[in-house]
Amino acid sequence: MADEFTFVGQVADNSPYSTQKGRVDKRMVRDSVKNVSLDSGQEFVLLDSKERGDIYEVRVVSDNPYLEVYIEIDDWRNENTSAAELLAQPDTGRLLSNFRAIDGGSPSNGYTLLYNPDLPEDFDGRIRIVLRNRIRPSKDVFGNPVVVGTGRSYTSRSGLATPTNLGFAGGAVLPVLQEGTHNPEELGWMVSSFLGPDFLNVQGVPNRTFLSAVGYETTKGFLHPYVGRAGLPALTPDNLGGGGASAKVFLFVEDTAPANGLPVWPQSTQTIWIVDFDGAALTTSVAAGDRFWFKNEHTVFFPGEVQSVSTGQNLPTYLAANGAVQYTNAIQISVSPGLRAIPSPVWLGPTYALDGATGGAGLVTGCFGTLTTQADTNPIVQIHSAEVRRLKRVSYDG
Repeated sequence: MADEFTFVGQVADNSPYSTQKGRVDKRMVRDSVKNVSLDSGQEFVLLDSKERGDIYEVRVVSDNPYLEVYIEIDDWRNENTSAAELLAQPDTGRLLSNFRAIDGGSPSNGYTLLYNPDLPEDFDGRIRIVLRNRIRPSKDVFGNPVVVGTGRSYTSRSGLATPTNLGFAGGAVLPVLQEGTHNPEELGWMVSSFLGPDFLNVQGVPNRTFLSAVGYETTKGFLHPYVGRAGLPALTPDNLGGGGASAKVFLFVEDTAPANGLPVWPQSTQTIWIVDFDGAALTTSVAAGDRFWFKNEHTVFFPGEVQSVSTGQNLPTYLAANGAVQYTNAIQISVSPGLRAIPSPVWLGPTYALDGATGGAGLVTGCFGTLTTQADTNPIVQIHSAEVRRLKRVSYDG
């Protein structure tokens, strides 16, 4: 009697797809999704199919140009392409099958990345398209990624394009649509530009990665990875404790510009003063290391990271209404990198309102506080839409 053997394992099917059984389709297929959120480090498989056909177009629209698209067609694979990479260096791609990024995007309108071959590209085995979010978390958004005098380098994760300008730094001045009362969450969404063309992109903070030979081996990226939902701020108003604060509480940004010149920016420190002209001793929960913001009626200011906080200070006389009397019990907050242009004084009033309520002398109540952002732990990319158009000739999926 012959010995009996039991085989345990798998035998790979290496026969070409053209010799396998397939189902003839001969139809145009459009695969699409809308409103998909991708966490940091997550990927979304838009299409993974064993078939024969022709690819006409891949179109991906998201709120962040650093979303990557990976395409596998038979034996060809691209190197994870993003709109940020193409807008910074548009010659990336291969003959007759270039990726293309549409210029003029914003988080509200979206950044569009196209894979659009001049002629429909045929494939005879497999087509796979994956969307990837490889943006790394950062607590420097609206903060101080700049060491004054030397700068600071930033490198993206695992070959993702790296921004040439650290536009996510403090120093941003962003308008908001003030229509009655808004809570801090609503203001955060406004600042992230889901309602208009203005969004976080501070100019003049070069990434020092590209100021050395290291930059030659680094892929350049357009804008920065923390636009849109990835850098969504969560604003926390400060209650400004103190004894019976009056309607004469103001916030000033000290002007340190040299005579006949503009202030140096970014600065090692810029001083913000908060004072009650009726003399109340004010206190605050703002502390060193916090990221600071304040607002008037229609604008939110993000001067950066708090370096130090002191209470019971003397207000500089030139900031006083009469230019002579020295007011005490002021709060002194040092921030970095500071604001490029000095804003007008902000009237905080007795309520420190987030809304646009008007008050004495025709001034408008403001507010201030600290913030965190979505980028601190999980910079999310919002995919507005993604679609693939192709002619499916034969399906090998059974």
